[in-house]
Amino acid sequence: MTIVYIASFIGGLLYAVRVMLNGVERPRDQHPTGERSFRVSPPVVATFAVVFGAAGNILSRGASRSLWLNLVIAVGLGVLFSIVAARLVLKWWTLTPEHDVAGEHEMLQGHLARVTKSIRADVEGEVTFDFANEHRVLRARSCDAAALAAGTEVVIERIDDDVAYVEAWAEVEKRL
Repeated sequence: MTIVYIASFIGGLLYAVRVMLNGVERPRDQHPTGERSFRVSPPVVATFAVVFGAAGNILSRGASRSLWLNLVIAVGLGVLFSIVAARLVLKWWTLTPEHDVAGEHEMLQGHLARVTKSIRADVEGEVTFDFANEHRVLRARSCDAAALAAGTEVVIERIDDDVAYVEAWAEVEKRL
């Protein structure tokens, strides 16, 4: 039975590392109502495996209890700690990241656009791009006062007062 406990412990640790690397967040489209099940979520499964394996291994090496009593205690501790993990995950899930999402202006930083009305150092031009399934047009200025002809691909650096400050994609690409 010791092999089962050790395998459970190591498997739980590996699964916990996977959870840490990939996270537990599920896309909203899988749960459009906002309700999410936490009973068999990855953190809960990893918690059960680690605690069951560790407790079972420690109990099997300790006092001379029966194999079945050690198994019941290990399962009980695994379930108890899994319930605690489930409650923590549930609390974490109630904090929705949608409250911290950047505004639209911040989301457009680095977005590709095309100059539709030429931009000169002293004259605003115009750029067009697609964002959030709609076609957008903004007044534009060059970040470095360079002239940009119509048709030039540009990158939006920032947007101030509904004016996009842009830089030629060719210049950005050189730095990459």
